[in-house]
Amino acid sequence: MILPRGYVAWRLSGPDEGPDPEMEDCNTCRGTGECHDAEGDEFRCEDCGGTGEVEIAPDEPDGDYEYERRRDAAWENDQ
Repeated sequence: MILPRGYVAWRLSGPDEGPDPEMEDCNTCRGTGECHDAEGDEFRCEDCGGTGEVEIAPDEPDGDYEYERRRDAAWENDQ
């Protein structure tokens, strides 16, 4: 049996990495990575770790949405 070219390397490789997360500027440091205290001294932003970017949080349904969805489903089942 003849194996296709690159088969061994493909077989030994790990799973494909997921896509990079979507990023946005950090609201705390406004994308600079540095914050200032009351005396004006700079320090690294704790929210972004000094990179100036944070991962975009996925939109989660809020409690009102969940309540309305359950209410509408119950109303549709009654009819």
